[in-house]
Amino acid sequence: MKRIVLILVLLMALFGMAWSQGQSRTAVECFVDGNEYLDMGDYDRAIASYTEAMRLDSNYAVFVYKNRGFAYLSKGDYDRAIADYTQAIRLEPDYVMGYSNRGIAYFYKGDYDRAISDFETVLRLDPNFPNARQNLEYIRQQRGR
Repeated sequence: MKRIVLILVLLMALFGMAWSQGQSRTAVECFVDGNEYLDMGDYDRAIASYTEAMRLDSNYAVFVYKNRGFAYLSKGDYDRAIADYTQAIRLEPDYVMGYSNRGIAYFYKGDYDRAISDFETVLRLDPNFPNARQNLEYIRQQRGR
């Protein structure tokens, strides 16, 4: 009888460990979920998933800042988008899309000088970056109004 109880206790412990491990999410899973939510336009859930990915594994920071920045930009939270893109650029200084998207966020905030500076950086890093010249000229025109 003691042997059966001991076996049951061990099985329950093993089952409990397996169940709890199955319940925890990895940083990769959170990041992938964030991408799926982003694709669906569910920006708040994308942001939460990206934030959780970075909490679980700080090695995902640059990827989180890039994608979470886009989620913030898409929902119109320009200050947070700028903050995330600034962190992404700090970690990856040649991140052209980061400068471009941060420039867009600055533009929407009405900070034309910083937007212009970001688009000038885009063109310095990649003279053929799509729409960068047009965006830069448009922002310059808006600043002149």
